Amino acid sequence: MDWGLILMERLMSEKRKRLFSRLGFLVMLSVAFSTPVFSQTVDQKVKELEQRLAQLEQRIMKLESIILQFQKSQEKPTAPSPAKWKDKANWRLLKKGMSKSEVEKILGTPPRIVPNNYYGDIWYYPDIQGGNASFSKEEILTSWTEI
Repeated sequence: MDWGLILMERLMSEKRKRLFSRLGFLVMLSVAFSTPVFSQTVDQKVKELEQRLAQLEQRIMKLESIILQFQKSQEKPTAPSPAKWKDKANWRLLKKGMSKSEVEKILGTPPRIVPNNYYGDIWYYPDIQGGNASFSKEEILTSWTEI
């Protein structure tokens, strides 16, 4: 028996085993990290979370709008005096951004209206020498001059 040949065969067989085990390990690693399933689930989860975030932001905006409307409905300005536009206290109840109907409730129907489609209407109480209320073309109170 040639002990050198037997020894070489054993060494070669050991080297093959180590080589194949290392190759197997490398193949398993490459499969594990290159599998698109893992990356797809992360991408899917990110998209789901982004959609959920957008839904929650819309819900918050809706709820804030409802709260604001409720708060505005609860605000009660001091009751206008019976003389309406003749009383300075009523003029001081005006706030920028009021609608025409809100201004009319406080000051009454204007005796004179000068329409302007470009800038917005001007209401005069009782005439040009008295007080006035200026509105934007969106019919929102922008300024006024007390009597």
